[in-house]
Amino acid sequence: MRNILAPDPRDTDTIVGLMREHRPYLICCVPTQYMRLVEKKVGRMQSMLLSGTAPLPRVLSDAILAEVGMPVSEAYGLTETSPLTHMNLIAFSKITGFAPALKPGSLGVPIPDTDCKLVDPKTREEVPFGEAGEIWVRGPQLMKGYWPTPGSGLVEGWLPTGDIGRMGEDGYFYLEDRIKDMVNVSGLKVYTTVVDEVLFKHPAVAIACAIGIPDSEIPGSERVKAFIKLKEEYKVKVTTEDIIEHCKRELEPVAVPRFVEFRDDLPLTVTEKIFKRALREEEIKKMKEQGPLKE
Repeated sequence: MRNILAPDPRDTDTIVGLMREHRPYLICCVPTQYMRLVEKKVGRMQSMLLSGTAPLPRVLSDAILAEVGMPVSEAYGLTETSPLTHMNLIAFSKITGFAPALKPGSLGVPIPDTDCKLVDPKTREEVPFGEAGEIWVRGPQLMKGYWPTPGSGLVEGWLPTGDIGRMGEDGYFYLEDRIKDMVNVSGLKVYTTVVDEVLFKHPAVAIACAIGIPDSEIPGSERVKAFIKLKEEYKVKVTTEDIIEHCKRELEPVAVPRFVEFRDDLPLTVTEKIFKRALREEEIKKMKEQGPLKE
C-alpha cells in the first residue's frame, strides 16, 4: 500500500491535484480542509473519506456527499491514543458492501480492544445512561504517561480526554464539546459545537466558530461570540444582524451569539483545527486593553 502526503496541508490546489491524479482508496482530512475542497469543486470520485481532529458540521458533510458522491466517515482519538479510539464506518458500506448502521455526526463506536465510559468531571463517577459526561478511554493504544513520569495523565489505566460526549441507545458516541470550550452563561452550559453547527448552516459562511468571552456585567459568567469567514460572493453583503437572526431561529436564547466578528482568516492549529484558545486569549487581552465589547 502506498501513502501520498501533501507537503503543505494548506495548499488546497496541490491536494486537489493529487486526489484527481491518484484517485486514492482513502482520503484523510480535517474539517477545515474539507471546507476548502468543497469550494474547489473537486468532483466525483470513488474514494473513502475520513475526517478527524474536530467535529464535522452536518451541513459540510452533506455538501461533501453532494460534491464527491461519497459519505464521510468520522474518527475520534488523541495523540495520547496513537491516535484512534472510535470510528464511524459510514463510508465502508458503499465500498465494501458491509453495511453498519449509518450515523452521520457520530464519533462511531470504540475500536477493538478499546473501552470507553462517560464520567462526571467533578466526582469522577460514571454518569447515568443518556447523560453527557467526560469521555474516558482505556486500551492497548494508550500512552504510558506524560514524560518523564510513567502513569502521569492516567487514572487507574484510564485516560480522561477532556471532551464531553454522550452515548446513544445503539452504542454510538457523540461529541458535545471540549470541557475548556463550553460556555458558562449565567450558570447555564452552552456547547460551542452546537453553535458552530448552526453557523455553518448559513449559506454565506465558509468557516466559523463560537467561543465564550468574559461577561463584563456578570462576574464569573460568559457571553458567546462568533467568528466568521464569509464566502467570497457574500462579502460585504451579510451583516452581524443577519447572523444573529439566523441563530435566533435555530438556538435557545442563551446560546445565541451576543457578538459577531467577520474575518478574512481564522487562526488554525498545526493540525488545521480552528484555534479557539488563541481567539479567547486574544479577546481577553483586547478587553483588558480597550474595555468591554459593545453590542
